[in-house]
Amino acid sequence: MTEETIILNVGGVKYETFRSTLTAYPNTMLGTMFSERNKMTLKSDDNKTYFIDRNGYAFYYIMEFYRTGKILWPGEIKNQENMMKLVTIQQLEIEIEYFQIPFDDTFLFLVHKSAANVIDKIILSLIQMIKIHLENFGDVISMFIKESSIELSQDQNQPKLELLIPASHSALLHKFLKHNDKSIGNYLESKFSHINLVWSCTPYTMFKNSIAFLVKISFELNFNRILDYSIIRN
Repeated sequence: MTEETIILNVGGVKYETFRSTLTAYPNTMLGTMFSERNKMTLKSDDNKTYFIDRNGYAFYYIMEFYRTGKILWPGEIKNQENMMKLVTIQQLEIEIEYFQIPFDDTFLFLVHKSAANVIDKIILSLIQMIKIHLENFGDVISMFIKESSIELSQDQNQPKLELLIPASHSALLHKFLKHNDKSIGNYLESKFSHINLVWSCTPYTMFKNSIAFLVKISFELNFNRILDYSIIRN
């Protein structure tokens, strides 16, 4: 017997799936809606397509839950016209609640995944800053990290450097350093061991007992290696 397929038109975006994929989660809205006991009450123009007036882009992740049992992290997805649409965690959270997806574990997963994505972006920004500083013969990067801002210290003996970490990431970076000040440093020290990179993170007590961190990243230029590529030795 051929398994029954249905088409969900969610806010103009169409998804095709098996009825059994939805009913595998009977306590969710769609699991209840397409259960055998409600089959006769469903309204459809062609007995196959059902319109739901919700966020069609966020529904991509709801549909992935039914298929995999997991909620994927919101990102950019392409619709049928290859246009990009960004789904935020707030939008997805609203749809999770509406479609009655099991919330507790899913929400914790989203929060942790969101924080991990931001930390990864911060690390990639630091890597880029280190590379740029090396290219300009710099050997020290100093930053003062507060809960509300990140300030790059411009030493007169160092080439000018642009801060690549967005200000919006300062709160999470501050909190991360407060609870785990070594992980980022350990990663960078391992990645840049060939230039003897050293990470130091020193906490300072500020106004009204708030904490700020002075992060110093130092590394060594190998001038003998530089000369190997110059006309002096060629």
